[in-house]
Amino acid sequence: MKRTYWSLLLVLCICLLAQTAWASVSYLGPAGTYTEEATIQFFGAQEEMTPVKTVAESLALLKAGTCAYAVVPVENTIGGPVYPYVDAVLTDADFAIVGEVNLPIRQTLLGLPGTSLQQVKTVLSHPQGIAQSKAWLKANLPEAKVAEVSSTAEGAKKVAEAQDPSVAAIAASRTADVYHLDILARDLQYTDTNVTRFWVVALKGKALPAGKKGALELRGSAADLGKLLVRLENAGYQAEFVHDRPLKTKLGEYLFVLEVKAVQTKTTLAQAVRGTGGQVRILGTYDEK
Repeated sequence: MKRTYWSLLLVLCICLLAQTAWASVSYLGPAGTYTEEATIQFFGAQEEMTPVKTVAESLALLKAGTCAYAVVPVENTIGGPVYPYVDAVLTDADFAIVGEVNLPIRQTLLGLPGTSLQQVKTVLSHPQGIAQSKAWLKANLPEAKVAEVSSTAEGAKKVAEAQDPSVAAIAASRTADVYHLDILARDLQYTDTNVTRFWVVALKGKALPAGKKGALELRGSAADLGKLLVRLENAGYQAEFVHDRPLKTKLGEYLFVLEVKAVQTKTTLAQAVRGTGGQVRILGTYDEK
């Protein structure tokens, strides 16, 4: 009887652990990053969110099966594609894109309580945060040293830890509450249409249900891209984003990443590209949140 009890208890524990692993999401931390905000927007507030120091670490946890999803920033209105992150997803055939989040971005300058703008000599932020605030920095802090850190929230964390009023960070306004900082300036980005796009990534076979949007890669020439775009349009798909990376084989050959949206069609993306051979690989289908 005791053996049966412990066997059932063991099975229950395994099931609970499996559910926890499935529910867990890794994201570029620490707390207060835009990636955390995008994660909450897609999945809702939940306990099984794991902040990590780098996107590479987030994807490594996904690859190892430690988490079920990774949320990765891939493009910004001002800064453009984040190619190292895009490449990290594309170069692993085990990854599938299963969701998309478009997050409006408002950059703020954060400093220690009581700090004035005139005291700031060093500004910390993620490269994208710096790129989005370049014009503001040039106009308002032209002499300040700008230093890159792993995330916008990491910059805010470093400011709080350093306790140096000459150091400030560019980050989300909500980060001020997390690290007990003051907002020294708002809306550093030069356009109110500033948006960062995130991919929700999973391992193949653990994907969410298919959606109206999809991503695929094409290896070939510009002429091959033109043919594929015509084919997709005839099948009822509209191209929304196209990125290109050199294949590093010979001039004129590229790795194109296309993100498309189904427009009044019942044709699946797999059906739409059937017969294109090994040139085309579907990276995932999903919906936007």
